[in-house]
Amino acid sequence: MRIGRRQYGMAILDMTPMIDVVFLLLIFFLTTAQMAQMASSPVTLPEEAGNAEESSGSTGMVVNIDSMGVITVLDQAIETSELMKRAKEVMAQDPVAVPVIRADRRSTAARLNEVVDALRSGGCRAVRVATTQVKEPTS
Repeated sequence: MRIGRRQYGMAILDMTPMIDVVFLLLIFFLTTAQMAQMASSPVTLPEEAGNAEESSGSTGMVVNIDSMGVITVLDQAIETSELMKRAKEVMAQDPVAVPVIRADRRSTAARLNEVVDALRSGGCRAVRVATTQVKEPTS
């Protein structure tokens, strides 16, 4: 009696799970990059009483205003004219993006208004101003 050998065909490698993992990693790193961008500049945010509200929607960019009135985006100091150009670029990519302004509590309201005006001139329909919640005294 003769026992024949089995012939095995070539195994087919399914790429779908690998592509899924790559996209999940991409989403993860994009999300954490946004959070790192927000926390990168040491700004003392103003306090606001009331309930904390989580923002829904996409954050186009994070604009920091330090206590001296210097505007920074992605750790680069820029002027309001450059901010307007960057706002136009962001709005061209995502028309519903809402930029977040992180203004130091010691910065002037006039500087905040200049930043808001530059963002509006760049096509932003709305902006968010980041604040911290007032800490209630513990008894």
